[in-house]
Order: sequence, then structure tokens, then C-alpha cells
Amino acid sequence: MTPHSPGRVLITGVSNPLGAEVARRLAPQVPHLFGCDVADPVSALEEMDFVHADTRLSVIGKLVRQLRIDTVVHLAVMVDSPRDERSIHETDVIGTMNVLVGCAAPSSPVRRLVVKSSQAIYGAGAGDPSFFSEEMINWDKLASGITRDLLEMEQLVSEFALRTDGCGVTVLRLGYRVSEDTSLARFLSLPIVPVFTGFDPRLQLLHEEDAAEAIVRATVRDHPGAFNVAGDGVILLSQAIDIMGGRPAPILPPYGRWISRFGLKLFARVDLPAHLADFITFGSVMDCSRLESAFGWKPSYSSRQTMDALALGRSLEVIEAPSPPQEYELQVYLQQRRRRAVLPSDGVARRAGGAD
Repeated sequence: MTPHSPGRVLITGVSNPLGAEVARRLAPQVPHLFGCDVADPVSALEEMDFVHADTRLSVIGKLVRQLRIDTVVHLAVMVDSPRDERSIHETDVIGTMNVLVGCAAPSSPVRRLVVKSSQAIYGAGAGDPSFFSEEMINWDKLASGITRDLLEMEQLVSEFALRTDGCGVTVLRLGYRVSEDTSLARFLSLPIVPVFTGFDPRLQLLHEEDAAEAIVRATVRDHPGAFNVAGDGVILLSQAIDIMGGRPAPILPPYGRWISRFGLKLFARVDLPAHLADFITFGSVMDCSRLESAFGWKPSYSSRQTMDALALGRSLEVIEAPSPPQEYELQVYLQQRRRRAVLPSDGVARRAGGAD
């Protein structure tokens, strides 16, 4: 397969902060950028054409064909979500299936596909190895929740890659992130943190900036295959709690974790998904050497620095309120003014992109 330079890029899942940041970084690097999601992005980006579209519907294939998309960045994959398991399954598995069908159609112009996955695909348990390499996927594993959905999703992607020679496929298994809108960050930010008795696991983390950078690099360069993406080193759960200024309280029973999760939701107002409960019990560490070798790059934040950044962000005083959401009517107007011919008073059309 010959190297491919992205020209018309579609990002799914741009309504979340990670998708918005990827779009912002890609905008100056690609000629044509499109984004789709069921909700508006967190902020309007003039360089990106936004379309309301749901990957759970087959219309996504029509969108790919009509926009002549050559590169799809599939970020509409839920890992840490308050939604019920059925909605998550529909988004992660059915949504990805629709994206793959759209990319595999005979008339599809797609030549590169980047898919967001997660470290959660490995699960977390007492018998885990010291670290997971990309080959340590147990496709027959009896898993539930997010881990089950990710296994099913990646199996679909793997089969697509084998069948579709003309499309390079990259899967990024992003490490656990602790931006302030994640369940893990909210849990670690409690003043008194209930932990599982007898466990102080190793945690491996990924900073949001490094997650976005890995996705951008996978989009603009050819790196087929699956890659683990996480910061260097590990940090113990007790150290992470100390950095956040909290105090661990070993009061949760190590077994029957669903009861502990219910107690956390009821009393601490933290809804901890099952895979995160396993993560803070047993820990999980990935080998990311393949990423560094293939990309010639590695995350700039270590696991320890990622926790420090979260603690620093919480301690900074917010001086200015965030800007209000931009009007999409204004965004559409600016796009039309920039890209279409504007008729001046003498009725002679001039090309879009001229001086305003």
C-alpha cells in the first residue's frame, strides 16, 4: 500500500473535549476537515465543517461517500460514560460497524482509518502479567461491560483490516486519563478516598494532550497496526491520592465490588464503572515500546506528571469565565463567506478566500 497524505478528513465524536482538541490540531495540517456527532462540539472551529450525524445509524456511510472522505478518525467510542450499558454497546460496537461498512463500500474513497480504543480492553485482574503488550489480547476472554465491547469492536476492526487492502488501519489503545471530567479524576479528588482493603495497585496514566497528539500523528502518517499509548512509569494509588491532597480509607471489601460501586455512587456521588473498579483494585500497565519505535515519539507526560498536572489544575484560580458556546449560524455564515463566491454590488462573482 502506497503512503497516503490525508486530504479530506472526517472526525467522529467531536462533541467531547478530546475530539475537539484533535480537530483543533488537525485543522492547519489537512486541506479539508469535517466533524460529526450527535451533539454540538464544545466550541465552534471555523476550519471544520460540522454535521449532526449518529454513527449508530447507517447514514454515516452515505456521509463518507458524499463528502469524498479519504481519512476517517473514529473517536465516537465510549469508555468512561454515565450512559447505560446498552447505549454504550450501540455506540461502540454498532456505531463502529456502521463506520467500517461506510469505509468498505465499493464506492468508498477511504484510504486511512484511525480508531480510538482503550487500555480497558485488557481488563484488570489478580492474575495479570506485569505489563500488557499489544499481542496479549484474549479474544475469547469472558469479559463484561466496556472490556467486552472493546474486544468486540477491535475484532470487527481487525477483520476489516484483513479484508480491505487499500485502507491502512491504526488502532490506538489509549491509557487511563484523569482530566477533570473523568470518573477516575473525580474519584481521586475526594477528600477521603475509599479504597479496597489490602490493595495499592500500580496505575499507568495518559495526559489529554498526549492522547490528542498520538491521534493526530496516527492521522497524518502511515502507522498501521495496534499501539498502546500511555505515559512512562507508574504511580501507586496511594501516591496519586496523596498528590491530590486526599487520604485513603481502606474500607471497601476486595470482593463483591459491585456493592462497593453502589456505595460510592450513593454516598460519595461517584459513579465508578466496573472496569475502573478493577483498575483501582489490581492496576494495569502497558508496554508502549512499539509506539515509540514506530512513531518516533512518546508521550511527554509521565504517569506521575499527569497526576501532578491534575492537582495543579485544581489548585489554580479561574480568573476568566469560559467563553459562551459560539452560534453555529455564525459558523456556517463564516464558512460560506470564506469558501463560496460572494456576489458584489456589480454582480461579478469573486472567488472565496479573497480579502474580506
